[in-house]
Amino acid sequence: MNNINVFNILTSLNFGGVESRASIINANNTSIAQHSFIAISTGGKAADTIRSNNGNVTLLMEKSSIPSLKAIISLYKNFRTNNPDVVHTRGAEANFHGLIAAWLARVPVRIGEEIGIPNHSLKAKLTFKFSYLFANKVIGISDAVTNWLIESGEVPAHKAVKIYNPVIIPKSRNQHDIQSDIFRIGFVGRLEPVKNPLALLEAVALIIDRGYDVELSVVGDGSQKQILIDRASELKISNRVIIHGFQHEPDRYVRQCHVYVQPSLSEGFGLALVEAMGCAVPVIATAVGGAPEIIQDNLTGWLIHKTNAKTIANKLIEVLEMPEDKLINIGLAGRKSVETRFEPAAYMKELEALYIHQLNKVKR
Repeated sequence: MNNINVFNILTSLNFGGVESRASIINANNTSIAQHSFIAISTGGKAADTIRSNNGNVTLLMEKSSIPSLKAIISLYKNFRTNNPDVVHTRGAEANFHGLIAAWLARVPVRIGEEIGIPNHSLKAKLTFKFSYLFANKVIGISDAVTNWLIESGEVPAHKAVKIYNPVIIPKSRNQHDIQSDIFRIGFVGRLEPVKNPLALLEAVALIIDRGYDVELSVVGDGSQKQILIDRASELKISNRVIIHGFQHEPDRYVRQCHVYVQPSLSEGFGLALVEAMGCAVPVIATAVGGAPEIIQDNLTGWLIHKTNAKTIANKLIEVLEMPEDKLINIGLAGRKSVETRFEPAAYMKELEALYIHQLNKVKR
């Protein structure tokens, strides 16, 4: 089956894990499927990247908060005009509005995708259970997310399917990348409460108080950026915290770190974690969401089971006191474990097999 017309629906097309995945999909288009991208609200860095690679991007500029009748109507009109074979919605707001609009527009195959493990109220669970009625299948981006969808009652087991995120593995670091004698700790992600960057900053303060010479390198932007700056000042560690903001090539900064930390309270997959492992940088992550599926504790990285600053600090001290050759070996083992596991080509093959199977089912 050739020339499947797939419309990918996202809340926005700025920056973040799901937006990065859209860019990867556009760059890996095959003869089997032609992918287009629709953002309910605004564009940004991801939209620019997709367009620079000759991708098809539409920005509806509608409010995406649930429920938005205007968003549903705009999507419906687009689907009726363009007649996609598959609508693939990605993320909460996209799932709600996109699946309903696609069903109303009689799109043959409707795929939802949950990108995290949300803390839904009963009302939210019922809302999404309703929206998933209009989906043929719902993808979870890890076993943890897929299991949550089923156990929460939002998605029946026969509709749920796991497909891991695709990741472009960065080049491995070498010892020339580490240009500082100070033990450098890295973090990449949205500066939002769920990513827990404040606990990591406070862990660094605890380590410094115990007499260790460390530095925190933060790549990302978000609502907690100023909070982190202010807290670093309060703790008198501003000279040991570098906030680089959003960067197109975060791996360039990660390779300069002795260790990478993902301190998340919740994490559907852990794109930045896999990228850090790809850099051959040893990693520490809280054992939430997809992290235990990615890391083998004490073999390819380390898992911690509490998200507070003290626990993070204790593990960091344990790691920074390890012999250098052990850190190097853990980093190399981490890279080896992710090198081929999340290849974009394998992701596209699995995704398009799902599209074809569902299209064949509706044509019977």
